[in-house]
Amino acid sequence: MELTRRSLMLGAMGSAALLSLPVGARAQNAFSFITPFTFSLAFAPVLYADAAGYYSDEGLEMNLQAGKGAALAAQMTIAGQMDSGRTGGTNYIVSRVNNDAPLISIATIAQMSPFFVLSSTENPVNTIADLEGRTVGMATLGGSMEGTLDLMMTNAGASPEKVNKVKVADSAASFALIEAGRAGAFLGNTSSMVIASSARDDVAAMPIDDGMPGQVYVARPDQVAENPEKFVAFLRATHRAAKEIVGTEDLTPILTTIGGKHDVSGLKNMETAQKDLRANAQNWASKGEENLLRNIPEMWDRAVGLLAGAKLIDKTVPATELYTNDLLDQALKA
Repeated sequence: MELTRRSLMLGAMGSAALLSLPVGARAQNAFSFITPFTFSLAFAPVLYADAAGYYSDEGLEMNLQAGKGAALAAQMTIAGQMDSGRTGGTNYIVSRVNNDAPLISIATIAQMSPFFVLSSTENPVNTIADLEGRTVGMATLGGSMEGTLDLMMTNAGASPEKVNKVKVADSAASFALIEAGRAGAFLGNTSSMVIASSARDDVAAMPIDDGMPGQVYVARPDQVAENPEKFVAFLRATHRAAKEIVGTEDLTPILTTIGGKHDVSGLKNMETAQKDLRANAQNWASKGEENLLRNIPEMWDRAVGLLAGAKLIDKTVPATELYTNDLLDQALKA
């Protein structure tokens, strides 16, 4: 079933009726969400919204699961085992266009790539082309990290085939592979970069800005059309949590709340955890707080052009077919 504006409007009517009920009287809707990797502060919007009771406030009974790669998170959503999942923007667009994956982006959480190229200060990676001839560690092969790497190297006139890609854990501990000479670089997320840089002074971190929507929340269009108010409620609670994190100076209470319910890596050192969460939050709001969770049309138009130019997608499609902001708009009006 195609996700249409009419179906979402009908959903909005249902949502308005739902909101007229006292919070305690709302029926509990089960909602399953999968992160691409083990719980970390990169996924704080959903973790905090759950731990703080924001989903419960919206009548949602949340089931949060940690995945084993962005591609698997998308596949489980396609299979209907999850209502929504987080995956890389590049990965999603390629899968949607080339494989007709029955998914749509209902929100963009990381407006820029959350990935960094980590290398040693003794042999630093200063440009993406420097990766040619190196062994590069990444958390998954065939996932959003590899897709981001391939896109950037292609656009830089470098060859992704000249990189020896190996699978490693996306954690600060993987930097030891560089120190041991087993890898020339490591692709890590924001949390890995902050933890590694805080623990040692020989880390060279190069941010990745590939011009793509960094990380998105995807869902099946038919499931959204069947019960749009459930997805509106999910986005309302997630936006509430993300906005609070972005606007809070002292993040300790938020971190404590998250740790009280979820086993999250990186919470042992509260000073480093604050740096970690703040760095992630800066990405979420990097296009302005007014665009928090929004699929920004100009970015999506550019993304399709970049992927088509790099011949990573088989055809050029209207970017508006790949996302919807209708659910977020409904969530923020309520």
